[in-house]
Amino acid sequence: MKYHKIQIKLDNPLTFLKYFKNEESFFFYNPLKKEFIFGAKRLKALSLEECLKDYPYTFSSMTFFNSIKDEKWSGFGNENIAFEYYLIEKKGIQTLYYLKDFVEIENMKVEFYRHSFRYEMDDYNSWEQLFSAAHNAILNKELNKVVISREVKIKCNGSINTESILQNLLKQNANSFIFSYRKDGKTFLGATPEILIQKEKNNILSYALAGTVLRSYKEDEGEGEGLLVDIKNRHEHQIVIDSIVNSMRNFTDELTVDETKILELKNLYHLQTCIHGKNTSRTLLQWVKLLHPTPALGGDPVNKALELIKRYEKHERGLYAAPIGIIDENGDGIFVVGIRSALIEKNIVYAYSGCGIVDKSNCKSEYIETTNKLKTIIESLSDK
Repeated sequence: MKYHKIQIKLDNPLTFLKYFKNEESFFFYNPLKKEFIFGAKRLKALSLEECLKDYPYTFSSMTFFNSIKDEKWSGFGNENIAFEYYLIEKKGIQTLYYLKDFVEIENMKVEFYRHSFRYEMDDYNSWEQLFSAAHNAILNKELNKVVISREVKIKCNGSINTESILQNLLKQNANSFIFSYRKDGKTFLGATPEILIQKEKNNILSYALAGTVLRSYKEDEGEGEGLLVDIKNRHEHQIVIDSIVNSMRNFTDELTVDETKILELKNLYHLQTCIHGKNTSRTLLQWVKLLHPTPALGGDPVNKALELIKRYEKHERGLYAAPIGIIDENGDGIFVVGIRSALIEKNIVYAYSGCGIVDKSNCKSEYIETTNKLKTIIESLSDK
């Protein structure tokens, strides 16, 4: 199986998604490499045993839990998919890959569309119950940490322009990985700052990302630095570091834990620590299954945390907080976690947000934190 390739020049690479608007498709933007990767028109789902070298990229997604019940998530996740068409933009050069039939993709303007919408933040009572269950388990020494989440339903007055949302996410979230996956008339998209695992030859890298404070725009250079010495947030962050290190230690050589730094996003500051090492024996998908979910998305101990989430969260996570990634023909690639994200179905946006609960957590403060995290999706609905 051999793909043809040709250089093209689209004024906006998101035109690719507009052209294939009725086909299954994915989009992945890597801010570290300034790379755009698109795929459209499903070719086949690949088994773990199949060779990936015949395909420019394989798109992979998993649901947070192994099974789902909510109909809106039906058919999403737990597949490794090859596509008939790919568009890759690297260093400003666009290359179109096609398997059989060449298509002429015309330049189409991707407009910034201002959606009219409404939502209600009327879930605080439910949040209190969820927080109490999590916090009591921690105070009773059953858990060290658990990540709980919210689902907020946003209703738009008319159709939703997903390319406009993606364009806003790119514009507003310079340090985040932007992604989308469209299937059967529904789209899951978001702007995540968190790498679960990256593999480049024998180099393996993961992020510990936990600990959050609101960015106030006072242009105070020391505003985010206070997060580095905050006891509650450093404790939450250290749980994530320790878990990732313990998981990676048995399979890596030269394991290194970098200095914890501040990651600056549009609305928030996060604590971020890079953990990396070397390994030649495990595939990228094996690494994903080993690490997911880290305590940044599930909790610690992981199994008890997942049991609590299943028992007390009223919504289904689906692809939220789950691994989403791309694998190249050499088996290298990157998986991020689907946070700061939403599922779009018809004129409804289901936006998701979560936070880590530890012994010093405060119910109202954590609720405010999740509301601030929801801004990533809410602000993408209009150009601000």
